Amino acid sequence: MPKIDFSASAKRHFQDASLLEMNNRQANAGQLFGFCAECGLKALLVSLGYPTDSDGSPIDRKTHRNDTSGAPFIREHIDKLVDVMNQIDVYASGRSGAKYLALIPNIHSFTDWRVDHRYYDQAQIPPSIIAWKQAATEMMKMMQEADNDNILI
Repeated sequence: MPKIDFSASAKRHFQDASLLEMNNRQANAGQLFGFCAECGLKALLVSLGYPTDSDGSPIDRKTHRNDTSGAPFIREHIDKLVDVMNQIDVYASGRSGAKYLALIPNIHSFTDWRVDHRYYDQAQIPPSIIAWKQAATEMMKMMQEADNDNILI
């Protein structure tokens, strides 16, 4: 069974988003910047001990109702993750993650990002790609710092 690799996925999504943006494919670039941020955040949290299932995916509370780890529910896309950043901050800070979360101050830029944008006409997608790209770029820098510190698994 393949193993989830959030760190490699974040890097791949960022590279592809950058290529799409350079080729004036903003809508799809925006989607991938969001997936980059989502995967980067999950890479950090899993590395800090967030509970996972056998394939390395964050646990699903529907199947782990008795989880007592106190971990916030992160089996969501980035727009939902920014909604629980206070819980994520408490969880990660208690595990020496505050340094890394401080490196992604614009993560809240994804509040208007939606996975469903992939179905929209391009004109209906929020014009937030600049903010999404900035937040994704911060995520990549955070991951590099965490990797340099041998935090990311």
